[in-house]
Amino acid sequence: MKLYQSNLSPFASRCRIQIYAKAIDDIECCPPPGGLSSDEYKTHNPTGKMPALEIDGHVLGESEVICEYLEDRFPTPSLRPQDVLDRAHVRLLSRVTDLYILDPLFDLFPQMDPNNRDQTAVDKTLAVLKTNFALWEDYLTRGGYSDGDYAVGDKLTLADCAMVPALFVMVNLLPTFGVADPLVDTSRLARYWENIQKDESCSRVLSEMAEGFKAIMGGA
Repeated sequence: MKLYQSNLSPFASRCRIQIYAKAIDDIECCPPPGGLSSDEYKTHNPTGKMPALEIDGHVLGESEVICEYLEDRFPTPSLRPQDVLDRAHVRLLSRVTDLYILDPLFDLFPQMDPNNRDQTAVDKTLAVLKTNFALWEDYLTRGGYSDGDYAVGDKLTLADCAMVPALFVMVNLLPTFGVADPLVDTSRLARYWENIQKDESCSRVLSEMAEGFKAIMGGA
């Protein structure tokens, strides 16, 4: 199997946390052939996006779908809680992360250059994110989180796989837009972020993301 990806992509990083946690050793992580959105890559994944998982000539796109497939194919150790309500909370946190955190965060990427920045658009996005961070924390708490190491229960789940890369983007990207501490108003989310970095698979992926972020920032 091949996972077409980049180390900085939060969606690809979600998959890598799962792959490392399950010790799946027959997946090759590699860049999209021909580059992202290239015609060559679109012969593998029609959207031209990443990640995409190639399995014996079949290609799965969308990180959430890839993670569900890997859970089904490699059920041990499970990254789904046994309790059905806990499983629903895992899916909810993953969904909230994608829709309410990563979507607006990605709106900031075209504004990276301060010399060509639409400050009105940036301020609007930052206001949305501030509201959504509180929402994220609320969903985390409603799922039973109480200052532990993991989002749901006492083990790594697919919720952590989704949340950890998004938190990395959040805490590294927002200071470039003047938000020195993005977690200052969400103390429980801040504790989760501090605690989850102790997990071996999460720590490994965060190191990979840090190298990718350093590269796009010119090695600074």
